[in-house]
Amino acid sequence: MLITWLKKAWDWVSSHHGVLSSAATIIAVVLAYVSLKSSADNFTRQLDEQKRAAQVANVAYFVSAVSDAIVLSNTDEARLERFIVSRSQLLFESLNYPSLVAQVIQFLASNELAYLFDTTRSFVSKKSLSLAGKDLSGVQLKDITFQTTTLYCVNLENSYLAKVAFDMPESSYVNFRNVNFSQSLFHGARAYWGNFKDVSIELSGTKDERADTFSRSSFIFSNLSGLRINKSNSQAESLTVNELKAQRQVELGQLSEMLFKTNTLYGSVIDDDLRQYMSQKDTEQFKRLVDLEHLLVLDSVAKADLVQRRKDYREQAKKVALEHSWKKAWEAKLKRWCEK
Repeated sequence: MLITWLKKAWDWVSSHHGVLSSAATIIAVVLAYVSLKSSADNFTRQLDEQKRAAQVANVAYFVSAVSDAIVLSNTDEARLERFIVSRSQLLFESLNYPSLVAQVIQFLASNELAYLFDTTRSFVSKKSLSLAGKDLSGVQLKDITFQTTTLYCVNLENSYLAKVAFDMPESSYVNFRNVNFSQSLFHGARAYWGNFKDVSIELSGTKDERADTFSRSSFIFSNLSGLRINKSNSQAESLTVNELKAQRQVELGQLSEMLFKTNTLYGSVIDDDLRQYMSQKDTEQFKRLVDLEHLLVLDSVAKADLVQRRKDYREQAKKVALEHSWKKAWEAKLKRWCEK
């Protein structure tokens, strides 16, 4: 019986020799591709590791050079500042890893040099550093005050900010999506087309401090949907439906207190329940926050430009009334203004 089966198997192989040959060729090609792909991935990984190691070495050299300069500096403060700014600018241009950029910023701040990011220094012919265009996604920053700095096209998505204050920053096309604020502030900013979706405010500090998180800031065509007071998942899972509803009402009260301290929310996306809560809590103040004419006054628009500015803002507001429309417009803005 075995001999008969082997004979039939041999006859089948003989009659399908061409098919098997083709299959074997295909398998060989696939295996070769997998091998090449694996080799390429390993090479890319090794190259990336070497690249990162080189950049880590550059950061270490920078820290050493600046530390020596600070220790050995004499009374010529202006000369020291020029040295630090020029070295920092060169280093920032060479770094491709957000964590390394954050380390340099943290180092400068820890040596009381965060004031070098103040863009108003140019008014007195002093050089300054800039955060513009920096990728700081997924990093941690702490104990830093940025005074009148530029946040143009900065990406801070998924980052953790502990006691970080942005005071009077110029903010256009900034990405704060899913940023965690821990006793951090965004004060006096003009957030034009900013992404603040899913920003969470930690239950740290006092209630008044949390209420001042966005004090005097203007959110224009910005996304504030998903704004929340941060709580642990385990805490939420242990609550009943009615308890969750009650908790949300408390949260809406805290969030509305924050947003009522802003200058304007014109054209910005806000969760429906938060919008409704604010409108019912203080109808007149909420109307002012979303009013175009109020924004035009805040912007000090010249009388000659009022008609065109009013038209432009109204057209943009119509396009971004819904979150999905805002996201599409946001991506177009980033492509136009932020991609290098």
